[in-house]
Amino acid sequence: MCQIIRSLFNNVFVIATIILLILYSYIDNKNNAPTFTALEIDLMKESQLDERLRNHQFNINDIPSDSKENLGFLLFNDNKLSKNGDISCTSCHVPESNFHDINNISREVLNSDIKAPSLRGVHNQPWFFWDGRADSLWAQILEALKVDHGLTPKLAVSYVCNNYINDFNQTLNFCNSTSTTKEKFTKIGKVIASHVETIEHTWTRYDEFLYATFVKKEQNSTLLSYNEIEGLKLFLSREKTGCVDCHSGKRFTNNSFFAIGTANDANFDRLTGIQKYQTSEFKCSDWDIGANCLSSKYMRTSGPDLKGAYKVPSLRNLNNASQLMHDGRFNNLEQVLNHYMYPTGYMNDYVDVTPVRLMPHERKQLIQFIHSLNEPFIPTGK
Repeated sequence: MCQIIRSLFNNVFVIATIILLILYSYIDNKNNAPTFTALEIDLMKESQLDERLRNHQFNINDIPSDSKENLGFLLFNDNKLSKNGDISCTSCHVPESNFHDINNISREVLNSDIKAPSLRGVHNQPWFFWDGRADSLWAQILEALKVDHGLTPKLAVSYVCNNYINDFNQTLNFCNSTSTTKEKFTKIGKVIASHVETIEHTWTRYDEFLYATFVKKEQNSTLLSYNEIEGLKLFLSREKTGCVDCHSGKRFTNNSFFAIGTANDANFDRLTGIQKYQTSEFKCSDWDIGANCLSSKYMRTSGPDLKGAYKVPSLRNLNNASQLMHDGRFNNLEQVLNHYMYPTGYMNDYVDVTPVRLMPHERKQLIQFIHSLNEPFIPTGK
């Protein structure tokens, strides 16, 4: 009996010792500065936003009232720039909600599940729309005016020139020129684009963490929690998750197109997007200088990987997004991650992802990091 008790005591002692060592390691990790590999540091530095955005906040009052950008702002907000006078760009891209289509207006107007994404930082993209059927921001805007707003080029030019030329005579000097209607329509798209180009990404806790770590050289930043940092490491690990393979750089997107098993509507994948681009009236190279139109130079037009592929979205624009993915099929990041762990169509269709395998606590850490990437940084005392 004594031997049995002694054996049980020894086992309990060993287990207790192991638990204490684990707890000590956990506490020690939380209290010490995180360590990153050279590769992790390089990837983090590549994702750092321009420092000018640290204190940046768009204010229309800072823009000259007769400027091209101010006209672009007014047109962006003008409901009358639509066939029925009831839709503006802000109907689908709500400024107060991170420029998301929170009211599902795009579905109501287009009768499609393809939703309008946030506009923050999109001016840096080489392709536009989920299927990349436009290769410039102004071309994307022109299609929205024609399809979503129901305007012909003639109606759009007539409305803008008749209602805005008195206040913006210099910007709209083409209104009374001999330019064709299409040329004038293109210039209106570029005017609106000049405003969209001011819609930058928001500086977040993650950005401030990078700023504190790599610019201010602080060794014990508390801007990210232990779990958020562990989630960051998981995000950067190509072996554990592969997230960074697609969501890289300052905008957390490589601007490419990938099939991840979500292609229910073939009318809006990359393959059909290329076909639509090839027949577009507003290719960048036809209306702009060559230096601004390099996207199509290396465009692939065929391949099994293009079927069911959609543009990789920025992970910086998730705040206020009521639905996720191109068709809004997921309501939260937990559902998105579950899809990556068990991709639909994985055994039957071509997909660019392999199932991710994470422990429950790792899933939580990864999601907590992505949330930190979307929480605006508010300095103490403000």
